[in-house]
Amino acid sequence: LQMASRLIGASDSLVIITENCYGSYSPTVKNVLDRSIGVSTPLSTYRGKQMHHTLRYGKKEKLTVYVYGDMTADEERTFRYMTERNAINYGFREFELRYLSTLYELEDLEI
Repeated sequence: LQMASRLIGASDSLVIITENCYGSYSPTVKNVLDRSIGVSTPLSTYRGKQMHHTLRYGKKEKLTVYVYGDMTADEERTFRYMTERNAINYGFREFELRYLSTLYELEDLEI
């Protein structure tokens, strides 16, 4: 956890694999993301006509999130919105959210 900000900051892309927990990341993944606030500075700037923290490490390419488990339509909307906002906050140019029924579906994917 102590290296999360540095690792996320140094990467051009980030892949997150998580179980759906009421339309959000699993507690462990959420904890890592919460502790990686160091990818930004305390200063603010406008990105996409909205105010965000200034990025410490600059823009990144792509955030990809694989979420598995049962999910209601409302949880899907919440997860999509949250992933989009995370991509903006962490400075990713684009994001992709992929829904999986089970974790085992990852075996057939090329990540």
